Amino acid sequence: MIKIGILGCGKIAHRFVKGAFETSNSMIVACAARELERAQAFADLYQIYSVYGDYESLVNDPEVQAIYVATPPFMHEEHIRLCLNHNKHVISEKPFVSNSNVVKELFDLAKSKSLVLMEANKTVFTPTWVDIKRKIEENAIGDVLYAEGSYTYRFPTNEHWVFDKDKMGGGMFDVGVYPLTVALYLFGLKIKQMRKMKIVNSKGSDDLTHMLIQYPNQCLVSVKGGIGIETDNHFTLYGTEGKIRCPRFSKSNYYFIERYGSPEETVKLEFNSEFAFEIEHFSKCIEEGLIESPIMSEEMSITIVDLINEESYE
Repeated sequence: MIKIGILGCGKIAHRFVKGAFETSNSMIVACAARELERAQAFADLYQIYSVYGDYESLVNDPEVQAIYVATPPFMHEEHIRLCLNHNKHVISEKPFVSNSNVVKELFDLAKSKSLVLMEANKTVFTPTWVDIKRKIEENAIGDVLYAEGSYTYRFPTNEHWVFDKDKMGGGMFDVGVYPLTVALYLFGLKIKQMRKMKIVNSKGSDDLTHMLIQYPNQCLVSVKGGIGIETDNHFTLYGTEGKIRCPRFSKSNYYFIERYGSPEETVKLEFNSEFAFEIEHFSKCIEEGLIESPIMSEEMSITIVDLINEESYE
């Protein structure tokens, strides 16, 4: 049983803890926020018995084996380093860090200490996407020629760090990372080329980015991420013999498959928290003594951030 501490008690941390309750190999034993009262209120909700009003106390807790970093993205690098330097395994919320050089430095630090470091992207660990990937590998819809994934929404105000390009703000970093990670999970990291277009807001970040990726086998993948405009959020795959579509794909427990000429079928997967599976995977990596996740690997995190940061790629 891997004992996990929570660094940062914001909204996303509540969902992570609820997911941990559904795992067989993880338990939450501590939490920390910059105000003790906030950490205590969080702990009281989930019966967490070790509570800290600063992050240094959390990383010095000898019972804590691993830490979930749930602070805003522009703070991730500092907090990941803090955890690794105190010999804690780390799973850090997406978007991971600002650029691939930092990714490499952090993974080098983790490996030097035989610690697991993993970027959290819950979507690719859910039974929904494990099953869809299996269907693709079995050629259930033939050869996939085109796919499109979109995650956009309208942020209620522009007075927030999510619009600050110097704080990892913008549509691709905030939510475009979800369809991008699914694309890389399904089709791999060997990309022939990438092109993008974007709508930039008055704060200098992207209200909407449309990225087009082509693989060596000619398969095209369209990825959209945005915080200034709301479109349909989905991931759809088009093959030579059928298609698969997954509405609300980042946390959906169902999808639709249509084999051309036959009625569309609904595939339903039974689960509660979409966070449980990434936590179970992370803890299993620690238990098995792995250096990194074979799914959310260093190379995966490097490819994600490079594609987000670069205007074109080949």
